[in-house]
Amino acid sequence: MRLRFSPLAVLALLLCSSVSSLFAQQPVADWTFVPDYVLPAKAENHPGPRIDNPKGNAPLVEIDSASLRFNSELPTERLRHLLPSESIPREAFSVEMWILHHVNQPVGAVVAAKGKVPGDTVPWSLGFHNWKSSFSTQGIDGAMVQLQSRIKRWGGYKQRWIHLVAAYDGDVIRMFVNGEEVASGHMHHDKLAWPEHTELELAAYMNSEPFMQWANLVHRVKIYTEALSETQINRNFFALQKVVEEGRLYDGLFHFTAGPYLNYMTQESVNVVWETDRDATAKLEWGTTAELGEEMELSKSNRLQTATIKGLKPATPYFYRIRSNCGDEQIDSGLLTFKTAVKESQPFKFAVIGDTESRPHVNDRLAKLIWSERPNFLINLGDLTDAGKEPHRYEWTHEYFIGMNQLTSRVPVFAVPGNGEDDLYWYNHYHDYPEPEGFYKFRFGDAAFFMLDSNQRKEEFVPGGKQYEWLKKELAACDAKWKFACHHHAAYTGEEDDYGDTWKEGTTFGDPAVQKIVPLYEEFGVDMVMFGHLHLYERSHPMKGGQVDFAAGTIHLLAGGGGGNIEDFAPTPTFFSAKVHRGHHYVIIESQNNTLTMRMYDTNGAIRDSLVLSKQDDGKVTMKAGDTEQVDRK
Repeated sequence: MRLRFSPLAVLALLLCSSVSSLFAQQPVADWTFVPDYVLPAKAENHPGPRIDNPKGNAPLVEIDSASLRFNSELPTERLRHLLPSESIPREAFSVEMWILHHVNQPVGAVVAAKGKVPGDTVPWSLGFHNWKSSFSTQGIDGAMVQLQSRIKRWGGYKQRWIHLVAAYDGDVIRMFVNGEEVASGHMHHDKLAWPEHTELELAAYMNSEPFMQWANLVHRVKIYTEALSETQINRNFFALQKVVEEGRLYDGLFHFTAGPYLNYMTQESVNVVWETDRDATAKLEWGTTAELGEEMELSKSNRLQTATIKGLKPATPYFYRIRSNCGDEQIDSGLLTFKTAVKESQPFKFAVIGDTESRPHVNDRLAKLIWSERPNFLINLGDLTDAGKEPHRYEWTHEYFIGMNQLTSRVPVFAVPGNGEDDLYWYNHYHDYPEPEGFYKFRFGDAAFFMLDSNQRKEEFVPGGKQYEWLKKELAACDAKWKFACHHHAAYTGEEDDYGDTWKEGTTFGDPAVQKIVPLYEEFGVDMVMFGHLHLYERSHPMKGGQVDFAAGTIHLLAGGGGGNIEDFAPTPTFFSAKVHRGHHYVIIESQNNTLTMRMYDTNGAIRDSLVLSKQDDGKVTMKAGDTEQVDRK
C-alpha cells in the first residue's frame, strides 16, 4: 500500500522536526551562581530573595575524594554532591558554562565526571583557564580525546563573557565558544570509561586571585542528556546574553539588581536608590527605631527608584526598609540602618577607596574591613567600574553592587566619576547628586569636600573652565577647618608608565591637565587632594609650587586600591613621595577636635601608613607621619 501525506501533514512534520532541533530537553542540572556577600554578625542581610548557590548534600563524615589537577594546579574550591551519580549522563550529553572573566591573572574552572579514588578515570571534563577552553573524554580502552581552543583575549560577549559548551552524541565530541564550533573529534572507542564510584565535581583554580570564588567566575552551569545542536546552543547563548544585557542576576526571579544604595547625605536628608529586575512600585519606611513609623509611597512603576528622605535629625541613627511590589509579588530589602551627617565640631570618620572596578571578591574583603571601622560615609575616587559605560551595564549589576552593596546599603557613598564611567550614563543612573555634570560639593562636620570630574580636565581644569571657576568661587567662600578635593586622575604620582615609561624615559609625575588646577588647591589652603586611576597607594610630602613645602603645602593622596589590576611604581624614587605601597587597600580618615588622623590598611587589616595633622585656631598645623618627628606647618 502506498502512503500519501497531505501538504498540511508534511508541513506539520517539518515544523515538529524544526522545533525539536531548536528546543533542547530540560537539563538534568541547572545551577545559577552569584557571590553571596553579606556583612558579619547582626549586620548580615541580603536584600530581597535570591537563589542559593548550590552546596550539595554532603554526608556528615566522609573521606575526601581525589581532586583534579588542571594546568598543573590543585583546586582552590571544590563543589561536590550536587548531582547523584545515577543522574550523570553516560551516553549522549552536553555541558554548558557561562563565564565572566574580568581579571588579568590566570584563573580557571572545570566541570567533570570523575572517579572518587586516586587513579580513577575521568570520563569527561570541560574546562576554562586563562582564555583557553578544553574538553576531554576518556574511553574504556584508556585512549583520551582532547579538544583545546584559545579564546581571543577580551574577545567574549561584551569582551568578558564566555559561553562554553561541550556536546557528545556517542561518537563525535564538539566544543563551542560563544555559539561557534571551535573544535571537534571522533571517539576511538564505543563507550566512556566510567569508574565504579563516579561523582560530578565543579572545581575552581584561583591560586593567583586571593578571595576569588567559583561564583565570581562561573555564573551558570547546565547539563543535558543529549548532544545539543548548534541551533540549540545559540538559542541558549542569546537567552543568557539577554539576562546580562538587562542587568538581571537571575532569570525569572523578582529581585533587586542594585541597592538599596545610600548616596549624598546631609544633616537632614539622605538619598536612597534601588533597582529591581522589572518595573515595580515601592514603599520606603524609616524611623529612629525598628518599628519605623514614617513612610513614602512610590506609586509609579519603574525598575529604578530614587527617593530622598527629608526632615531628619543631625547625627542620628535611623532604620529603613524598602518593599517593592510587582503584581502579587513583593520583595523586601530587610531592615537596614544609616546615620545622618554630624554637626560642625562633632567628630566623624570616613573611608576612602578607589578603582573598585572588576574584582567584587576584593571589594567585598575591603567592604567588610571598612564596616568594622563603622565610618560615617565612604568616598569612592572613581572607576567604580572598569568600563561601565552605556553598553556595559553588567559591570554595575554583576560587579560593583555585588562587591559593595552590603556596605553601601548602610554607609552612604560620595563618588566621583572615573574614565571607566566617563559617559556618566550609568553613573548618573545610579547616583543622585546635586549636579548632573559629575562635580559637586558637600559639608560634613568641620570638613568641606569638593568632588570634581577629571574626565573633563582638559577643558574644565584650566582658568576660565567650568570646574576651575566653580572651584575657585567655592574655595574662596569656604570657611571649613579642613578642605579636601577629590577627583579620579592624578596630580602627583611616581607610577611607572601612565605619564611616561620610566623604564625607558622621563615622566611628568602626574597628569599635566590635572596639574593646571593644583594652584587653586595651594592658593586656598586645601589640606589634602585624593585621587585614584593608578592602582597603587602613594602619599606625597606637602607640595606647593612643584616643590616639597612642609610649611604650607598640600598633601596628595593616591588611593586606587580597590578591585582593579594592581600596577607598579617607577624604578627610581620620586622627590615628593613620602610613602608608597603596591597592593589592594583602603584608607580611614578621622576628624576629632582639631586633629585629622589618616591610616591606610591592606587586605589583612594591617596598617601600612599613617598620618596625623593637628590644626590650631591660628592655622598652624603640626604633622606627624608614621614614626617620624613632628613637623610644624603654617
